[in-house]
Amino acid sequence: MNQPSRPTRRVSKSTRQESFFDFSAPIIKTVKRLVQPDALGIYIAVFGTLTLILLAGVTRKIPIEFELLDKFKERVLVEIGLLVLPLAIGLISLGLLISFRKITLLWTAKQNIVAALLAMFFCYGLVSPLSLPAYFIESSSEVYTAGGELGSVIRGSLVYNTLWLVTGVVAFPIFKPRLSLQISKLTIRLIWRSLLGLWHLNLQVRIPQAIFRLIKFFGAYVAERRTTTATRKRHTQSEPAIKDIAENNSDLAEIAGPRTDSLATFRHESSTEQFVIMAEPSILEETAPRQVVFSAEQSPADLPPETDQGTSDKWLLPPLALLRPGEKQATTDSDNDKRARVIENTLSSHGVDVTVTEINEGPAVTQFGITPGWDIKTKAVTTRSEDGEVSIHHEEISRSRVRVKAITSLQNDLALALATREIRIEAPVPGKPIIGLEVPNSQTQLVMLRDILESKAWQSTRGDTALGIPLGSDISGQAVVADLTKMPHLLIAGATGSGKSVCLNAIISGLLMQHTPDTLRLVLIDPKRVEMTAYQTVPHLAFSEIVTDLDRVLGTLQAVANEMDTRYRRFQAMGVRNIQGFNEKQTTNKLPYWVVVIDELADLMMTAPDQVQRLLVRLAQLARATGIHVIVATQRPSVDVITGLIKANFPTRIAFAVSSLVDSRTIIDGTGAEKLLGRGDMLYVPPGADKAKRVQGVFVSDNEIASVADYWSAASAESLPPDKHDNELEEAVLQAAEVLATELNSNGTNSSTSPTEDPLYQRALLLGAETGELSTSMLQRKLGIGYPRAARVMDQLEENGVVGPIAQAGKPRPVISLGPQHVQSPDTANTNSVFSSTGVPRANPPQRFDES
Repeated sequence: MNQPSRPTRRVSKSTRQESFFDFSAPIIKTVKRLVQPDALGIYIAVFGTLTLILLAGVTRKIPIEFELLDKFKERVLVEIGLLVLPLAIGLISLGLLISFRKITLLWTAKQNIVAALLAMFFCYGLVSPLSLPAYFIESSSEVYTAGGELGSVIRGSLVYNTLWLVTGVVAFPIFKPRLSLQISKLTIRLIWRSLLGLWHLNLQVRIPQAIFRLIKFFGAYVAERRTTTATRKRHTQSEPAIKDIAENNSDLAEIAGPRTDSLATFRHESSTEQFVIMAEPSILEETAPRQVVFSAEQSPADLPPETDQGTSDKWLLPPLALLRPGEKQATTDSDNDKRARVIENTLSSHGVDVTVTEINEGPAVTQFGITPGWDIKTKAVTTRSEDGEVSIHHEEISRSRVRVKAITSLQNDLALALATREIRIEAPVPGKPIIGLEVPNSQTQLVMLRDILESKAWQSTRGDTALGIPLGSDISGQAVVADLTKMPHLLIAGATGSGKSVCLNAIISGLLMQHTPDTLRLVLIDPKRVEMTAYQTVPHLAFSEIVTDLDRVLGTLQAVANEMDTRYRRFQAMGVRNIQGFNEKQTTNKLPYWVVVIDELADLMMTAPDQVQRLLVRLAQLARATGIHVIVATQRPSVDVITGLIKANFPTRIAFAVSSLVDSRTIIDGTGAEKLLGRGDMLYVPPGADKAKRVQGVFVSDNEIASVADYWSAASAESLPPDKHDNELEEAVLQAAEVLATELNSNGTNSSTSPTEDPLYQRALLLGAETGELSTSMLQRKLGIGYPRAARVMDQLEENGVVGPIAQAGKPRPVISLGPQHVQSPDTANTNSVFSSTGVPRANPPQRFDES
């Protein structure tokens, strides 16, 4: 019986290989490890450490002679001196950075490293002339310097010595550029103020006077010497005759004393000084005494100043001493640097790469200029080395700039990180490739009126501006000034307490500081009655009063419009186009500028909106060429106060802090005013500008206003103030009242109706006559008006007895009487007719009417 055979296992025949030990592999591996960056860093650090040990003299304690090391040490000290110490420390630091793989820190702190190297080089040159301490080289009998031969070369050559000084000056600005810039600005400012102080001490007058007096004295001395010499020659020729006469007149000589050869007299006249040197002639000559005259004209500085004689055309502008200068506060560069790092770290934590490249510190806010970084997309790439080590690195795929929206969307996160209540982002800053982040300062600095009037911006534009007005200081601390003639009208709006009235007072005070009553007239309208009372006594007022009654406001605006028309007629007769051309052709009786200031527009618009708007728009459209300019302020920036016509004719606007976004758009046609800080913080829109400019407004105190007003009051008492236009004002008030009455009559009112009745009152009467009943909803539907106006008409109808009181809610009220003037006689019409007097069929004829 055959049994199945076992499966046979295939045996693979493999070639037998003998293995041998490779001695080169560990050597190569060891060499690779020795040349790795970690090992190189250790070598460098060890070399620096050994250098320090060698310089410290540790080898002296070892009982072994290191002749070669001692010679090397001596040679190094002779060549570079103590420079070897910072070099050794630098080698140790570099070795540690390489061994710990922190070499990138060198690039991160490159600015500080460069500054440290320059400072080290300066200190090395500073100690180079000193002698090297004997501790380093004891066996040498020679004296070495601490700088070695290299230090001697640096301090010995003029070129190298100059470079050494430059390194010392440049080191600190590189280490702290912002602080160095502030220190340099402060130093220049102190030097400039010192020079101005010396200049104000009249050194510019004293120095020329001293030089002139020296020349004058020298000329007088020369002339006197010449005269004395000539006199002595004549006396020598006539000496015998003089002796005889002197002997005969000895008594006279004893009484009068000895004769003098010359006599110098000084004569002072109004514009010249004469030094007169009189020489006595010879006694034998019977001629008049001769005079040698030396004359010199005085400099203008020596003449007495012209005094004001009290005439009407002589006015002196008030001095700046009436105003209080601002207090300079210390800069907060360290705080700004900290906040700049907070901004960068906050945005970086949200994945937005930015760099703060600019910091502008202002009185109330600080603007941080943010430059967007790069949005880099990478991918991870895995590589394997020959040793089998796996490493992962990232390769860049694409690169694009960070979007502005990515920064602006993190506004609340930045406010939280900076621990401030409100920040404002301006993206982008006009004229700069940065995004402005405006952060409030911890302390607000007041911008005083005197600081603006003494600023460089004001002084540079003073000759080109006819009506310069100080506005304040921008976010970089620079003065902001404007010319009212180029605006040509200004609209100011903001919430209560935001700084509108202070701004108006600063503008008025600034105008009073630079204009006399002959060149500027003011028309002040103050419905509040308390804001402008300080200017009641200044001679600049066009009228004798500050208009406070609302009943006289229309007349005041009408008087200004009449003045505008009068000036246009004078321009037409003279053949000129504007006030500048008129004043150029006039030697006397030049026209002054008029500035109309209205403190609260909302009160005027509530009393007579149509008439006030018509006059304001007319002045805004036509008054610029005549030199009349309008400044309007309001604390209620709503569309019913600042209408479209008013906004269109007031291109220059100032927005203070408001409560809502809608108010900000009403004032400046954009957002931003709702985020202002108040207390003078404002947005200024210059004429023709697309974006508003943030400005900290000027502050002027009540004492300063009173000082300026008192100065002009005292000046008007000594000089003859210009004539007032009170007669024109009274005529304009009557004219405005007649115009208002005419407009009311033209709107449908007659002599029998009250002026306070609604123009739709008559139509409501006709509707009641037709329907026999009236209700508020019926008036809304039939007359096409809103509920408030319909309710007012129903109230008037009830007061006049046309309808009775409300009997049932929601039901129309029956018409009781149409009044005597609307009652028809029985001869002409039947009260029960189903047709009205107009022929329109009545839907519901009235049940009863008064026929009396």
